[in-house]
Amino acid sequence: MSNTSFWDAFLYSEFSTPSTRTVSAVMLILVCTVGSTINVLIFISTLLRIPKRDGFLKICCFNSFGSSIVCIGYLAFPVPSLLMDGYPNHWLNAIMGQLIGWFGWSIGPLSQILLASNRITAVYFPIWHMKKYRFNPTNIGIGVALLIAVFSFAVLLPEGCHYLFNRDYLGWIGEVTPCTKVAQETFFIIMVGVTAATTFCSVLLFIKLVMHSPDSHVSNAQLAYRHKKNRRLIIQAIVQSILIIVDSLNSTITYNMFPNLFFQFITLSFSMVFLRTVEGFVVFSINTSINAAVKKMIGIKTLVQIGKTFFVAKNSNSTGPQRRSIPII
Repeated sequence: MSNTSFWDAFLYSEFSTPSTRTVSAVMLILVCTVGSTINVLIFISTLLRIPKRDGFLKICCFNSFGSSIVCIGYLAFPVPSLLMDGYPNHWLNAIMGQLIGWFGWSIGPLSQILLASNRITAVYFPIWHMKKYRFNPTNIGIGVALLIAVFSFAVLLPEGCHYLFNRDYLGWIGEVTPCTKVAQETFFIIMVGVTAATTFCSVLLFIKLVMHSPDSHVSNAQLAYRHKKNRRLIIQAIVQSILIIVDSLNSTITYNMFPNLFFQFITLSFSMVFLRTVEGFVVFSINTSINAAVKKMIGIKTLVQIGKTFFVAKNSNSTGPQRRSIPII
């Protein structure tokens, strides 16, 4: 097949060909491998190597768990389905569709609601945020989110409610039944609500960040460190919110805008794993606690610059940066 005919098949054909399926599988393998690696590292390091996990880090850990399921799930099922001859088992397809497309995927927007709520209480209601409760609000929120994800996995398992990976369309296609129609309408309404809520919270956080007022009860050094930390966490929450909004739009509106095979593959299947890979790198690059924990787990030393001197930082979640007393440079 010539290059022209290959791209014509990819860009203008209604159904996939062996060549387009192979190219799609390679694209998914590359992105899913990177996405699985970064999100699994974040999940394990946050779960095991940060001794004093606060609410924000717990939610990040929960979010990386969902992203790991999506990326690893794609490697385990859609990729082999694209490369194999014939069609996969119907029930295996249905179960993987529920696991990847509903359970794993739904953890993303649910985590974003928790992240936004965590930052809102931290910057607007710090006394409530720092208060010790008998039952930790973050643990309750994660538990409820996990129950919702499990419910979304189970409720669409009955026959006729499945979303199946269709190798001919390079993506997930719902069965044409009243059950999937109701599910699509419900999903659209919920995602509009999640998008509106997270956008509103992001605006509130940005306003608070801009209108920062100093606290006379703390030193300038403590205030500067606290403000810098809060700013980074707010930026992380806002960027993750934007990624969730894009993912939600791709899954509900953008996907149906053009009947183009390549466009639909990019905005549905590829977008689902690509955005979670990007989100993993956002968390790793912005969140200093997770960054240090991941580097420590894989044996990379974290350097902290103070003036013209570099120090090896110790992994800590205390109120200030920790370092060894002997400088490297």
